[in-house]
Amino acid sequence: MTDRENPNETAETEVEEAVASVEDPDFGASVVEAGLVTDVSVADGVATITVDLAGADPEEAEEVSEAIRRAAFEVAGVEQVRVEGETPDAGGGGHGGPAGDHDHGGGLSLPEVEHVVAVGSAKGGVGKTTVATHLARALADDYDVGLFDADIHGPNVPEMVGVEGPVEATDDGQAEPANVGGMEVMSVGLVANDAPLAWRGAMAHDALTELLEDTAWSDRDVLVVDLPPGTGDIALTMLQEVPVSGSVLVTTPFPTSLSDTGRSAALLEENGVPVVGAAVNMRGFTCENCGHDHDLYGDTDPEEELGVEVLAELPFDRGLQRPDADETDLPAPVADLVSAVTEFLASDDAGPVSVPDSALDIRGLPPRIRHEQVGEEFRALDPGEEFYVVNDHDPSPLAQMLAGEVAEESLDEAFDACEVHRRAPDEWVLEVRRAA
Repeated sequence: MTDRENPNETAETEVEEAVASVEDPDFGASVVEAGLVTDVSVADGVATITVDLAGADPEEAEEVSEAIRRAAFEVAGVEQVRVEGETPDAGGGGHGGPAGDHDHGGGLSLPEVEHVVAVGSAKGGVGKTTVATHLARALADDYDVGLFDADIHGPNVPEMVGVEGPVEATDDGQAEPANVGGMEVMSVGLVANDAPLAWRGAMAHDALTELLEDTAWSDRDVLVVDLPPGTGDIALTMLQEVPVSGSVLVTTPFPTSLSDTGRSAALLEENGVPVVGAAVNMRGFTCENCGHDHDLYGDTDPEEELGVEVLAELPFDRGLQRPDADETDLPAPVADLVSAVTEFLASDDAGPVSVPDSALDIRGLPPRIRHEQVGEEFRALDPGEEFYVVNDHDPSPLAQMLAGEVAEESLDEAFDACEVHRRAPDEWVLEVRRAA
């Protein structure tokens, strides 16, 4: 801006002036003058204040962090405050991340995408990519859809949809997704152009998340993500950092595949990832010679073994092995899957939980102050009254704390209702209703 002031710069100045009123407990000077505040930034109503309190007494560091937070909240237009940087740990050193707490990661920003549907599997070779591609292709009949191939060790989506790399860059340096009948497609296979990949651990995770975030997606109603198989670091961290609306698990009816998939479903739900249900692939086949139906894995009850709803049972059929862009009538099993996912996306379960203005937002607070504020708010509740807490990581331990330390009861005795919702990678909501 040349003729007008930048509103963020104005807000940053106001926040810095407000924070300067907080005193350094050791020297009595402003925390800004003392160098304890190293940076102040404001964007979209969120004030981020970076501090260096590594050499301070832990209790004093908590008090200073809270005083800084309160001062910043006094500035008009500031809706959220994050105090980050170096703080004392148990050994007297410092660690990065939110002041007084551990760094749980900031998550990915995908503003062009309304819903993310992750397709995963406990094992490889069960048809996960086939199901993900069918789902994306079918959803594209009614939605603007993107398909992201995150299976770094077996990026087969390009072959499934018939596109080749390498991808081109847009004018602003982003990766241009391939266009397949209006569906946008991106895969690490398009970047590597079929070269073998030997990435592991942090390198693989960083490559994937950077590619996902730096792809030039246009406005997409749904982004289908084909995950790596299993629940290793790459798959689990992707699920934790990407704002996933819901997940679909793919399995065969083989007993060990079902039991492993059931454990994966439980793990995903524990990490705040909603599981829509499962697609059971290779359920059986029809003999081309005799016309009889055959069960490949014997008589099993997949839904009972999985513990989640079976959305579709797909036969072992060559016609399902490669989605046909010109196919007008969906195969019945694929139509069942699409119908279930569409119904989920239209439900309240797929969107972020509604949080009232009275919710207690404890993000950025030191642990001791978090616990004190949550405890005070809970004690003040009337029987049957609801209480919302917004946190930057899974707040389930707070529910345990409320039941044990405050109410001196079990969870069932303390609450008529207790639910944890994940609104975004770094935004969780604890919703409780005090027992009547």
